[in-house]
Amino acid sequence: MKFVCLVVLLLACVYGHPWYANLIPNGDNLPNPCKPGERWHGVGHTNPSGGLARNKFGLDLKAANFTWTKELCEKDSDGDGSSNGEELGDPNCTWKQGEKPYRTTDITHPGQ
Repeated sequence: MKFVCLVVLLLACVYGHPWYANLIPNGDNLPNPCKPGERWHGVGHTNPSGGLARNKFGLDLKAANFTWTKELCEKDSDGDGSSNGEELGDPNCTWKQGEKPYRTTDITHPGQ
């Protein structure tokens, strides 16, 4: 039984939390700004695979209780002059979880 618990725990640590991508518009379509053509699966983290340190967007998402709010949408977490919503395809801040975002192309990273 201890072995099974250990395996489950290790898998959880390695696999991460991919469901976080469902909490924001285009969360599963986030480009890697350092490697064109690749995806950034670690939404809200400094590492493309997730885990460890959070980037500014990840800190803001946590502060919003992991909820896509109008305030989080309108915020410019990475200070690049574009709101999180503009970067993630929700420029009007109307996206709700489970809906298709307003825009699914030209998505940029709100935390890098």
